[in-house]
Amino acid sequence: HAGALAACCEQALLTRFAALPPLGATYIDEDLQRYLVPFSQRSASKALRTLVRGSRVPLPDSSTLRFFTWWRNGRSRVDIDLSAALFGEDIDYIDTLAYYNLATYGAHHSGDIVDAPQGASEFIDVDIAACRARGVRWVVMCLTSFNGQPYCDLPECFAGWMARSAPESGEIYEPSTVIDRFDLASNTTFCLPIAFDLVERQALWLDIGLSSYPRMAINVANNLAGVSLMLRAVSSLPRATLHTLFDLHARARGHVVRDPAAARSVFAVDRGITPTDLPTITAHFL
Repeated sequence: HAGALAACCEQALLTRFAALPPLGATYIDEDLQRYLVPFSQRSASKALRTLVRGSRVPLPDSSTLRFFTWWRNGRSRVDIDLSAALFGEDIDYIDTLAYYNLATYGAHHSGDIVDAPQGASEFIDVDIAACRARGVRWVVMCLTSFNGQPYCDLPECFAGWMARSAPESGEIYEPSTVIDRFDLASNTTFCLPIAFDLVERQALWLDIGLSSYPRMAINVANNLAGVSLMLRAVSSLPRATLHTLFDLHARARGHVVRDPAAARSVFAVDRGITPTDLPTITAHFL
């Protein structure tokens, strides 16, 4: 039976963790239930805050979400296209925002840039309320190297997201200063960095590279099947969370307290051992 098997596995983990040094009073942040255990990170992209695929990050409390890409040419002209695939509650396809469709469902594209000798950026602004009113729940960020150069061959290429008070608000926009960004260095020409859940107001960490169809134009329209499949798979991924992992350690070699100030060991989103401390988690808690 599944229940008996799960209990057997849990007891084996508790026994193994109990042999490790004691943790003492341990505080575990409930928000760690949004972050997954790093079982495999070999293919993860470099980021200022590297997370595990399938982890969820709260979106800023604002009316407008802006996500963007920034890149610079390599040995020749490079055309990176930023797009967004819009899906409904059940991951039913609704529409695409791209260089061939610059405005739809309360979202607006900054325009197509096809050359970046000094560096260039494309961005998409999403009016969250307007998209929700039209039934949009998921906004998947898609990046394509239109002229076929893999991201790993580019000197600089990164993507990220930020909050805006309103579309065209005039706020300063400097991509290099944004915390929520990561390098694109995969050996592919089509990738899915992030999906945004407008209902839960969370960013779902994807960091997935897909193969594109070489005989077709490289754009999101020709890769929608892969986009929807990846979104469905990652958004429903049944994997252990960091909260579960640290709770097992606390039960095996410490005791849980509710006040982080009273704890000897702290596991939280913003203090102590955090979800971005992947080397520490992998080395000492797996």
